[in-house]
Amino acid sequence: MSIRPCTQCSENIFHPRISLNFTSLHDRLRSEAGPASVQSDELALTLNNAELDLQDYEAEINRLEARVLFLSTQKKRLREYADRVKTLLSPIRKLPNELLRKVFDLNCEVNHFMVSELPVSTVFSSRRAPAMAISHVCSRWRKHALAMPDIWSRIALEWSVDADGEDEVSWKDDDDTFPLSLSLTRSLSRPLTFTLESDSDPLLEGRRPHPILAKLIQQAHRFQSFTFNHTTALFDFPTLFIDIAYPHFPLLEELDIHHDHTPLNYFMGKAPELKKLRLRQSLLVSVSTTAFPQLTHIDFNPEIYHFEDFLEDNPNLTSLVLNEWAPRGFTVQPKTSPRLESLTVRHERYSHDDAENSVFVALHCPSLKNLHLKFSPRLDADHPDDYPDHRPDERSWSNFGLFMTFVQRSSFPLTTLSMTGVPLLDSELVYLLNYLPTLVNLSIDDSRLGFSSPITTEFINSLHAYQRSFLRTNVSPLVPRLQSLALNYGGEHSLNDAVVGMVTSRWIPGALLESDSNLNMSTFQVDCLREFTLKMRSQKEEDRDSAVYAPLERLEKSGLRAVVSWGL
Repeated sequence: MSIRPCTQCSENIFHPRISLNFTSLHDRLRSEAGPASVQSDELALTLNNAELDLQDYEAEINRLEARVLFLSTQKKRLREYADRVKTLLSPIRKLPNELLRKVFDLNCEVNHFMVSELPVSTVFSSRRAPAMAISHVCSRWRKHALAMPDIWSRIALEWSVDADGEDEVSWKDDDDTFPLSLSLTRSLSRPLTFTLESDSDPLLEGRRPHPILAKLIQQAHRFQSFTFNHTTALFDFPTLFIDIAYPHFPLLEELDIHHDHTPLNYFMGKAPELKKLRLRQSLLVSVSTTAFPQLTHIDFNPEIYHFEDFLEDNPNLTSLVLNEWAPRGFTVQPKTSPRLESLTVRHERYSHDDAENSVFVALHCPSLKNLHLKFSPRLDADHPDDYPDHRPDERSWSNFGLFMTFVQRSSFPLTTLSMTGVPLLDSELVYLLNYLPTLVNLSIDDSRLGFSSPITTEFINSLHAYQRSFLRTNVSPLVPRLQSLALNYGGEHSLNDAVVGMVTSRWIPGALLESDSNLNMSTFQVDCLREFTLKMRSQKEEDRDSAVYAPLERLEKSGLRAVVSWGL
């Protein structure tokens, strides 16, 4: 085989030395025989040329395979390059820096750290610390994350190991290796949101905080929000601040204490900007504008016999969360809270023998705009969802009469009402809504109510814009200003037809009002329903009748925000 360069591309082109003529070879094999037939020189030359051609073929194969490998590599590089070029078209790259930072801010709610062993392990999952995760995506994200100290300043520390008996020297380096220190450093001097949850003792020998905890406590002057949740009853709260000569909380606006033996008076005179206070235990000390002049929100279990004094000492409250229970024989003159706009009352389940009073007898709230009534299985339950199997003994709310007296006495301009797990009859609910003509947002959740749900076909029909119902004999519509309705229904009975009829009766197309100047809201007697949500927990999606809800799908295309879901 000879190799010559191509005249056009200059690539080497080889020509075999031997022409493969199998027909001639077969003829010779059949016809030639005897001593004269053997031509040694000719055959030796042929075999030698064949060996040379085989070597050239092998060399050419190696060259082509190397070429294929090179081309495959170039193909992979090109594909990777094209993929990277495509990232330049990614919508997130078009997002202005201001909006990107807003997204980061919304998604970095809290950076959660955990101490579950000593010495502290350096193994860390950044998924629980979104600020740290964002800073590891790309150079642009890292630059913005490092320029946003606020997203690093939201810290939660879960302590689940006993440090008692250990000396401080043994763990002196823990605070430097633990990732929390990095988050604290990058928060610069921003106000801190700090949550400390512990089911163990975080104090070392000598009753001093572990260095990791001490490093955070030293920043107490930066606390803007402080949550303390400790399950050990005998823990001495003030020892957390033993290394601070004069503990002071000049920036503290929110204080949340879940510990029965934490003295609230520890913060008195030290938190002049405190606005929101949440306590797990009953309030045994006097909280007033004298101790906390900026206080506007309190969530607590009231010491009921001091409740009247509490309201008198806090005339500036705008938001209050408390339990409904009041002992038998509790009597008090209703106290006016002139600025209270939001009230959340936890309804406790009890037997009829004990249900003779309510905190509503002490309340008069003429400015109330938001009222939330929700199920609480016991006095100290902060998470009702922890008791999914609890069922009420009562078929209806035994203190409903006292509650209605409060509603009539206050005559407030209520705009939002939400009820979760409160046992009411449908007739009682309609009766209540008759006194709430200013209501804009209504949410009812019958979770854990069994068969005593107020969400019935009769109730839905009573919300119809212009038709009377069994529960509403008056031609005037119920809650005429209603714009948002959310129902969480656990019953087996179908509400389909009633729901569709009610929603369509309250839908007023904006185009209709714009096209006819003679029409206005008073013509329809109700405001346009803008949002409707129905969740049917006990019914399966495969059993739904799509044709029934077709009108709602059409209204959704016209602007109504409608969500209907089935199952849990």
